[in-house]
Amino acid sequence: MTKTRVDLRDYVVISIWFGCNNDCCLCMLNGLRQSLPPIGFERFREILFEIRDQGRIRNLILSGAEVTTCDDLFQYVEFAVSLGWFEKIQIQTNGRRLADLNYLRELVARGVNEFFVSIHGTGSVHDNIVRRAGAYRETMQGLRNLAGLGGVNIISNTVMTEANYHDLENLMAVLSAERISEFHLWNFFPMRAGDRESLIVDLNRVVPLIPRLRAMLGPEIRPLVLKAFPHCLPVTEGVVFDSWFPVTVLPTAFWEEFGTSRFRECPHQHICLDKSCWGISGAYRARFGDEHQLLHPF
Repeated sequence: MTKTRVDLRDYVVISIWFGCNNDCCLCMLNGLRQSLPPIGFERFREILFEIRDQGRIRNLILSGAEVTTCDDLFQYVEFAVSLGWFEKIQIQTNGRRLADLNYLRELVARGVNEFFVSIHGTGSVHDNIVRRAGAYRETMQGLRNLAGLGGVNIISNTVMTEANYHDLENLMAVLSAERISEFHLWNFFPMRAGDRESLIVDLNRVVPLIPRLRAMLGPEIRPLVLKAFPHCLPVTEGVVFDSWFPVTVLPTAFWEEFGTSRFRECPHQHICLDKSCWGISGAYRARFGDEHQLLHPF
């Protein structure tokens, strides 16, 4: 299982564009998107030359807000391919544009060979979270179009919040029928000190849900990957903790906002040997406490 998984230590994320065709209530860029400048093609070229010359990172992720709303995306992909350096070129996307099969075929023909597709519920649950009617239908069509192409790796991405907690078993059952290699489930971390919308889920409710989600996915060869959850939570076979954050190129304003989230607020962080764990956020601690009894150090 670990041999076939993506290894994010060998990826770099470059956010090239901050337009989006969704308006997700859980977006980490909420309140920032409108003020963040696109990277620009010349700076993009400079960064890729630097990555190649350093000779370390072999896989590239093109991200945004929603990178498929960038009219120049093909140009960025073609330049990355022209360097002959990157083994994987991944698109992080909400998948809606992939419902257009001709557009998707063009992306793949230009060199995109991996897709990280965000989907947060079934039907109206997803649509309400992304605040766009019909988005679920388009994203699912995008996943099915990807499956029909073959030759590309597909990873699903879901953020657990109070808005979709009740629907996650349904979602995993639906996704299990798709040609997805691994299913990423993120713990919601608000990009602010507090949880104003009450979206964070109590970890004591997460623990019994994880094995039920794993059971929805069928054979354990396709892992359920837990992102930004405390690594000491009890899990079943076929569940993987992986909170690695790849090298990420974003404007300074994002990182300044990111710092307000107060990650790693775990009562055991000073003695725990697992330094890749995100622990709990300041917002979680303010609502539910420090979970001293639930969490334990490695």
